[in-house]
Amino acid sequence: MKTKPKHPEWVLAHKRPKTEVRLLNGTYYLYEVSSKWDPQIKRSRKITGKLLGKITPEGFFESDKNRLRKFSARVLKHPPSIKEFGASNMVLTYFTENVELLKSSFEDIWKEIVSLAFIRLVYHAPIKNTGFLFEKSFLSELFNDITLGERRTGALYRILGTKREQAVSYMKSFITSEDHVLIDATNIISYSERIGIAHIGYNSKREYDPQINLMMMFSSRMQMPVYYRVIPGDIREVSAFKTTLDECGCENVTIIADKGFYSEDNIEALESFNAKYIIPLRRSSMLIDYSRIEKKEFEGFFVFQGRYIWHTVYKAGIRQVHLFLYNNLMSREEADYLSRITTHPEKYSMQDFMEKRGRFGTIALLTNKTGDSSQDIYEDYKVRNQVETMIDAMKNILMADTSYMQNEDAFIGWMFINFIALQFYYRIYMMLKEKKLISKYSPKDLLMLLEHVRKAKINNEWVTCEINANTKKLIEKLGLKPIT
Repeated sequence: MKTKPKHPEWVLAHKRPKTEVRLLNGTYYLYEVSSKWDPQIKRSRKITGKLLGKITPEGFFESDKNRLRKFSARVLKHPPSIKEFGASNMVLTYFTENVELLKSSFEDIWKEIVSLAFIRLVYHAPIKNTGFLFEKSFLSELFNDITLGERRTGALYRILGTKREQAVSYMKSFITSEDHVLIDATNIISYSERIGIAHIGYNSKREYDPQINLMMMFSSRMQMPVYYRVIPGDIREVSAFKTTLDECGCENVTIIADKGFYSEDNIEALESFNAKYIIPLRRSSMLIDYSRIEKKEFEGFFVFQGRYIWHTVYKAGIRQVHLFLYNNLMSREEADYLSRITTHPEKYSMQDFMEKRGRFGTIALLTNKTGDSSQDIYEDYKVRNQVETMIDAMKNILMADTSYMQNEDAFIGWMFINFIALQFYYRIYMMLKEKKLISKYSPKDLLMLLEHVRKAKINNEWVTCEINANTKKLIEKLGLKPIT
């Protein structure tokens, strides 16, 4: 018969009802325990709960997570009388288009969606902190008929994951026939065994880890993300483009890929459903005619972000190749290669330098958009940087919370919240850009400053607290007058 281990008195002194002491790797831990009747074995079964802390000869040390849970519970029971106001006010006052469209598509849970997107935008917080952060925000006063505790938030994610039709309806509201929408795909690594769409797949980085494919659309007109779609990791992105275009119902779409995407099979697949595309070619591609650079057979130049870029275009069957050269990049790449010859002569040589010299500073883009100018093609391709920035932001958010997703529906619903948060982020970016403040302030800077604009409850009325001079000056420049 198995006997329970006898623990020292200094350990048992910290044990209390509904707790259990465990010895793990030489350290004593205190866990919460409960029991539940099991009809199959016809007796109660012990259920181990949360870790409360560890026990040492010096005493009991509460775990950080348990301390946070207790603090959050106190906050939820006794809401603070001073609350964040600036950032939440901006969302409701200046992002009214998003809010109204969410209200139209999700009549019953639009307040929860706005609040969760706000929390992701400002705090990048995991699920367990949503209740505390919601109560800390003035949104809890404006939306006082909802709650956002951990369990409620998890349930909301699962509900949202089943409402793809409503989500698509919301996203379609931002896409018009006159708009030019750019689409790109990426891979997100996920080791969660609970997410069914994470499969072993192959990507441009030659990674074979479990992954999920993510497609994003970016509007040139609105300068923000307007659509996304999550695809199982074992589905090739080229085969998913058609379904994606069919779902969003957008006609004026240009697919922008990376250098690893190009192959004749992929190109023919895109052309089979009349997709427009811009695809960069590897510098070793046989489709690139570098003799045009050597002979300086340029059709002209244009200025992009202060740089002078030479360009030429020629046919490649029914397609076109636009070849670009900018001297600043060429000089940097030449200097870099010469430096490598000095530091790593075993890998780099002057012979290789002379062979590759004609390729330095060039970008070659393959496209079937034969009616567009070289400048149009180049500018569309450079928007890819914004799409990549958008995707990077999405990846960073994913890394924070993937382990909390209990199933595929919850993951998909959580992705929708992140998508709304990204739209808020880009609206802030455009607000700063239009006021010519983007060189000095990032969206993150503005959110940090606005988070410290608060309201206090005085004589049962909410009054805006004092605002420091720098924050007040920025608010006035942006025209956020309702805050003050």
